[in-house]
Amino acid sequence: MVAKEIISEITTRDAFFHLLKNNPGLVILKLGAEWCGPCKQIKHIVHAFFATSPSAVVCGDIDVDKSFDFYSMLKSKKMVNGIPAILCYKRGNETFIPDDIVTGADPAGLDAFFKRCANHLTSVQIQNPKKK
Repeated sequence: MVAKEIISEITTRDAFFHLLKNNPGLVILKLGAEWCGPCKQIKHIVHAFFATSPSAVVCGDIDVDKSFDFYSMLKSKKMVNGIPAILCYKRGNETFIPDDIVTGADPAGLDAFFKRCANHLTSVQIQNPKKK
């Protein structure tokens, strides 16, 4: 079995919008950093979800220090105010505003977020079942 590819960097704003334009269902991006304690605490939870997510879900574990242009855009637009933050974009959303977001390292909050993501994917597939 081939391991799911996880995006590690979004170097420019254009790269981010290109990712959204080619979204197969959901784009889920965890924003964190090597030095962030709470980010390390949730890494295994996030990666377990990423590993079991369907092919219609693009996953990213983005280091904000390596993707500063992208992160600074989100901060300037008030989409995030710190890390860790996990953003969910549904297919068809090509704006910087996520369809769902969770911040912090609360396991119950993460679980609820990932369950909502599964519902988002179902709704996207029902709305446009032919697009892969």
